[in-house]
Formats: sequence, C-alpha cells, structure tokens
Amino acid sequence: MSDDKPTDGAVPGTETDVPDLSRHALFADVPADALHALAAVSEIRSVAGGEALVHQGDDADALYFVESGRFRVVVNKVHVVAHIEAGEAVGELAFFAGGKRTADVVATRDSSVLEVSRKAFDDIAIRHPELNQAMLKLVSERLAVATSRISSVSTSMPRVIAILPAGDSRLPDGFLSRLASAFAAVARKETPIVAIDQATSETSDAAAYQAWLAEQEARGAWVLIDGSGSQDWSDQICRNADALVMVGRPGQANSAISPAEESAMRWIAEPQRTLVLVREKGSKTIAHSSEWIDPRQPKLHHHLALDEDGDFTKVARFLTGRAVGVVLAGGGALGCAHLGVIRALQKADIPIDFIGGASAGAAMGGAVAKGMSVAETLDQMEAMFIEARAMRRLTLPLYSLLDPTVFDAELRSRYGTRDIADQPVGFFGVSTNLSTNGLHVHRRGPLWECVRASGSLPTILPPFIDRDRNILVDGGVLDNVPVKVMHDLKTGPNIVVSLGDPNEVWRTDVAYDDIRGRWALLRDVMIRKKREAEFPSIVEIMSRSMVVASRMASKEMLSDGDILVNPPIIPDMQILDWHLGRELAEMAEQYITEKVLISADFRDQISG
Repeated sequence: MSDDKPTDGAVPGTETDVPDLSRHALFADVPADALHALAAVSEIRSVAGGEALVHQGDDADALYFVESGRFRVVVNKVHVVAHIEAGEAVGELAFFAGGKRTADVVATRDSSVLEVSRKAFDDIAIRHPELNQAMLKLVSERLAVATSRISSVSTSMPRVIAILPAGDSRLPDGFLSRLASAFAAVARKETPIVAIDQATSETSDAAAYQAWLAEQEARGAWVLIDGSGSQDWSDQICRNADALVMVGRPGQANSAISPAEESAMRWIAEPQRTLVLVREKGSKTIAHSSEWIDPRQPKLHHHLALDEDGDFTKVARFLTGRAVGVVLAGGGALGCAHLGVIRALQKADIPIDFIGGASAGAAMGGAVAKGMSVAETLDQMEAMFIEARAMRRLTLPLYSLLDPTVFDAELRSRYGTRDIADQPVGFFGVSTNLSTNGLHVHRRGPLWECVRASGSLPTILPPFIDRDRNILVDGGVLDNVPVKVMHDLKTGPNIVVSLGDPNEVWRTDVAYDDIRGRWALLRDVMIRKKREAEFPSIVEIMSRSMVVASRMASKEMLSDGDILVNPPIIPDMQILDWHLGRELAEMAEQYITEKVLISADFRDQISG
C-alpha cells in the first residue's frame, strides 16, 4: 500500500501555471515545441461539479483536454454513455467534423480543462502537423470504440472514492486501513493505493487538493478518503470524488440521512453510490436493511462483518470492478447441476460476490444468497419435491394444472419471509411481468416470493400476484439466462451456467398422428398403460419453448469478462426428475473441477 498519506493534516498538492500536456497519453509522440505552442494558446477553465462543460446541440467550436477531475457524457439528458477522466480529450469528434455537440458533458466533480478554440488549434496545427496526426489517431480510436459498442471510458471505474458514515454512525476503528489493505489485495501489484484518514477543513485549499488528485490519477492510483469531520471538509471531499461509499451501523445508529450525506448525494449520482452495512460478527442475523437503503438509493449495498476479512475484500472487488458474479439458468430439476458448479467453485476458493438467476436458477441462487450449503440445499430440494411431492399435485385445470398449495407452503417455510436485501450475499431473481409486458427483476421483498414468481411455469402453476398486483410468471419466458441483468448491476467477470447442450437437436420417435384423443388418453391413464415412445408432454414443451430462445439470446449477451459453462446433463433427464438431482450435482461438480477450473483462461478471467 502506498505511503502517500497527508502530513500534519495536509493533503500533498502542487499548482502549475502552465499545463503539462506531455502527461496526456494522446501527445506521447508529439514534439515538446508543438505542445508548448498549443499550451500557449490555450486557457485553463474550471468547471464545478454538476456544471455542464458542453451542451447537446451547441456548435462544436472548441476542443477540451481534461487536466483534473471527471466528466460524464449524457445523451438526451438521461442516458449516461461514458465517463471522461484526466488526460483525455472532450468533444474531438464533433470538433473535427465541424458539427454540433451530440451530448451534454457534465462534471461529476470539481474539474479543470484546457480549452482550445478552433481558430487557435488550426493556426498551431499549420506549423505543427504532428498535432493533427495525434488528434486523427484519437478520432479513429473513438470511432472504432463506437463501432464495436465497447467503450473503455464508459466502463472505467471511479478512482477517487469518498467514504462517509451513514446516518449518525461512526466509522469502525481501522475501517479505512482494512479497506485499503483489501484494495491492495485485489488490485494489480503496481497500482498505488492511497488512503487518507479523517482530516479537518484546514487540510488544503481546493486548488491544491485538485492538483494533488490529478497527480494521483496520473499514476493510476486508487484514492480512498475519509470524509468524516467538518462539513466544509466533507463537501470538498465529495465534490471531488467519483464515487461515494456510505457506511452504516444498523442496530447501533440512526438511519436518517446526515447533512454530509445529503450534500454528497447532490454531487454523486445513484449509479456511483454504495452502501455498506456493518455488523460486529458474521453470525449476527441481518435485518431492516431497507431502512438504510431506501433513503439513499445506492446502486448496490453490501453486508460486512467486522470479524471477516473476506467481507472487506468483497467490497474492494466491487469498488474496483472485479466482483465475481454467477448467473444461473432455469430448468427445473436440471437446476441441481448449479449446485455442483457452486460446490466446485467453493472448493476452489473462487468467490461468489453476487448471484442471480431465473426459475430454478433463482431457487438455487436464493439458497446460496441465504447462506445455505450445497448439501443443505440438496436436502431441501429432495424434501420439497420428493417427500412433499410439491410439484406432483394435480388440480382442476382452471388456473393451472398443478395445485400450488404445498409448493407455496414449502417455499415460505424454507426460504423465509426475510427481505432479499437482508441476505448476506447479493442476489437477484427474474420473473416475467405480464402486467407490464417486461422482465421483472426482484431485488427487494420476501425471498420466498421471488423464488415462487420466478418459477411460475405458465399453465403448470398459477401466476404469482405481488403486492403491487403485478401478474408474474416464470422468468425463463423472457430471459432464462439473465446475463444482462447482472451486467447492469455490477462490473467484473461472471460465471454463466447454462443447462444442457446448446447444440442439442431434440426430436421424437412419434408422429403427429400418434396423438391420442381424450377417451384413449383416459383409458390409458386408468389402466396405467405406457407407450414406448410418448408424445411430448405439456411440461416438456413448456420447458423447451423457454430454453430455446434464451440460449440463443444468452450467447449474444455475453461480454468479454463472462465465462459460459455447460455442465453435462444425465441422458433423458426431465425437469421434474428431482430424484436424479444429487447425481446430477455430482456430475456437474466433477465437470467443473476437471474441465473448467484447470483452465488458465478461466483463472485469468476471474482474477482480472
């Protein structure tokens, strides 16, 4: 960890009259005299946090180079499509095309830019054509990024992180140093980690502080700053931070938003807010997280036990974009393969920082999020589906083919009514919302309700009606492998578990004319007659119909950081064959251990 800490309460910082353009990677090969000429005709402009540098639709009559601070690029006042950091250019595409600004560029913290007018740049470029070459290289790179739809600036992680107590909490003793140590453990070895302890408003004037931050960013440092103390200090820290971490102590403090938080949230938008809820011991039951989450609206919240170093490391992975997600597909009893995958990952010490899924994937993921072991989850599935026969109870087919009474009671008893937000591991499940015609992402509410809604196979089970009177059916109808949901929630690698061979061709030995009429069906049921080749059942058709579209879509949704695994399935196993679940889990565990974990590519992607 870096020793760059303030001395005598002062943050290091320097100010220069002439900007040093040579530190911009853009000008790496440009001669010094050309850079000096460009700097001489440029002006330093300060942009306060929240202020727009350029507006969408304006003439592109100037070019900007970010000296310090950070900007977000916002299209149509709503969509944040990129972030621009120190050392990068702003508005070069429209500038050289001679067109209009295509987006607002807004300072996310107090920033300074070097402004060059069109006439000044054109005059200098005549004498120093190297400048044009450098800018054309930048334009071509940005166009290539736009074409590939992968923007390095849009996925860059915040580097300056303000840490504030939530409500009237106090930061736990040693919290900042433990978090900094966790950053050092997950970041690349050469990356400096700068941790600034609690300070006072006399620490530094704004200009010196911003200059010091620019120095840290220029060397690629992570900067963690405790914003406790005076309101002036807190405001300065948060106005110049890219992200905000609020640390709450449920059960020990009041959850009402503090003045420092209220001020910070004016500068730092929801996507860059994180809430960390601290408890003394990992064994302590988590409760009432919503009281802390709702007023602050963070993008994510994390539970951290002070007696578990791994929780600090988990938070560091999220803040550095290295958190490991696991996405689980739906598939009824085939979902027991997920448990084998989970057990193999756990034995190999692969962290599971966030987990989510559809249908059976939501059920298995919910058990993991709840803190259950794989053995406990397998026992639970057998108790529900084999002993209690929760999915074997026919009813009058008015709302569904199956009676959900036992199934619902089992889910309520085993998954419980605790809020999803109160689970120790981050979790989401998805269902299909027939009321809004879209995907419903469950991040709050009783865990059992999420599992029930996500597994509501249409026609097989009745839909689930939530407290807002939404009509919810199986998540696999719209997205059986919800990779995109995971991408929207977190940055970092994901292990995506699909079920069955994606290249499998499913055919039947029966012909269409083999369909039996109702009386023939009734007779065969009465005498328990079975045929060698049976026409595909309602359950099989429903399952296959959902999985086909999802497998096609999931391939397109995978990003470079995602690892798709397809554990083998027992031949001819069906989605209600829960008696084969334990064997399937063992097969999946062996497959992951022997075929996936030994791969160097897998380890490289997970470690970043």
